[in-house]
Amino acid sequence: MRIIVLHTPKGGSGKSTLARELAVAATLAGRHVAMADLDPQGTTTGWYRRRTAPAPALVAFQPTDDTAQLEAAGLEWLVIDTPPGAPPWIGDLLGRADAVLVPVRPTPDDLLAAAPIARGLARCPAWAFVLSQVPPRSRLTEGAVRQLAALGRVAPAQIGFRADFPSAAIEGKAAVEFTGKAADEARDLFAYARQLLQEPTDDQTEG
Repeated sequence: MRIIVLHTPKGGSGKSTLARELAVAATLAGRHVAMADLDPQGTTTGWYRRRTAPAPALVAFQPTDDTAQLEAAGLEWLVIDTPPGAPPWIGDLLGRADAVLVPVRPTPDDLLAAAPIARGLARCPAWAFVLSQVPPRSRLTEGAVRQLAALGRVAPAQIGFRADFPSAAIEGKAAVEFTGKAADEARDLFAYARQLLQEPTDDQTEG
């Protein structure tokens, strides 16, 4: 089982959006996926309650929990949404993660917070910044990529500031379940997460 954590101390950066898009994209690709909501605000939990599709599942999970039972149930991916700030258990959770994705808006405030985040993830085996809520045709984006690349890995997949993401969430769905640029971006994020996890491509699997 692979543990994928969405993490940033900054609030409002898009962790919950990326978590549900990634989990649903993985489900659509045939993975057995569950989500865990560690944020007391319960954004992911609220989304799940509005959802009518049976997958991905939402599981009760704490950072110190043994994953043996989840693995025995055949779970392949566990996507974890975390709260803003720095709860005392976050270091241990990040240490257990197979991959950590750090959503960052291309704003001065978010970029200022990126350096300490990078230092905190220095020992994680696989992590990357993901630009989220990216405005169209903005010079800020190019500068943000350069600034983040000086600190660590930057995902080539970007999540734009698109109405499809909140619109889908209202119905308990994900934008990746529809068509359009938002869906394409979510699929690109899933493909990058697979790369970060060093999962074999379909061609390699077949070979």
